[in-house]
Amino acid sequence: MGEINDLRFTATPEDLARWEWFFKEMEKRGLITIFEKSNQYANRGDSKLKRQYFKVKLNVDNSE
Repeated sequence: MGEINDLRFTATPEDLARWEWFFKEMEKRGLITIFEKSNQYANRGDSKLKRQYFKVKLNVDNSE
């Protein structure tokens, strides 16, 4: 099994919402465990992009 990974996404607010939905769907299927999820934060300057952080563990073992 995997260790906890710190993930940072930089995207539009709409795409960040899609990533969050995707992670929740993967968690429902038992593929990952979400330990933390941040709010969306503004980037510096006048960027339209936001950033969001996740702490996730992969629950799949792909070693064969």
